[in-house]
Amino acid sequence: MLKIVALMEKKVMQKTLAVSAFGLAAFLSIGGCARNISSNTYDAKTLGSASRTYPCVVVSSRTVMVEEGERLEDNKTGGIMGAIAGGALGSAFGGGRGRIITTAGGALAGAAAGAYAEKSMKSQEAIEYVVELQSGGMQSVVQGTDVVLRNGQAAYLIVDPKGRSRLIAR
Repeated sequence: MLKIVALMEKKVMQKTLAVSAFGLAAFLSIGGCARNISSNTYDAKTLGSASRTYPCVVVSSRTVMVEEGERLEDNKTGGIMGAIAGGALGSAFGGGRGRIITTAGGALAGAAAGAYAEKSMKSQEAIEYVVELQSGGMQSVVQGTDVVLRNGQAAYLIVDPKGRSRLIAR
């Protein structure tokens, strides 16, 4: 009897380790999902192309959140990986029909947890600036928090050929 219990505990531990390793791999694979919104980062494809530059003054600024995949169903990779990991973990418990229920419950809980995890990894803080152009117009730009401009500061609004805008200090 003790050998059976020890064997069952060993199988549960092996499944738990496998699921943990899979979960870590999944976490690391979706960890780089957030878009780089730094004002100091350029797409290599825009090198050598001319950008329009407009002198301006910062009128206002505020902190905002930038999210990719606002709805939970937009985060399918995390949901799928979470469902697989949760289902595998759930299958380690119960027996017979009980195992089916724990597997399904683990898959559902894992899918939700994975989708939420992916969503949080895709979210990042940014600053929305409103600037007044010297030509008289107003523009708003959202960019990363790596370069902070203060209200009233002279700046340049740079718009690349693809339409990506960024602000830099004058």
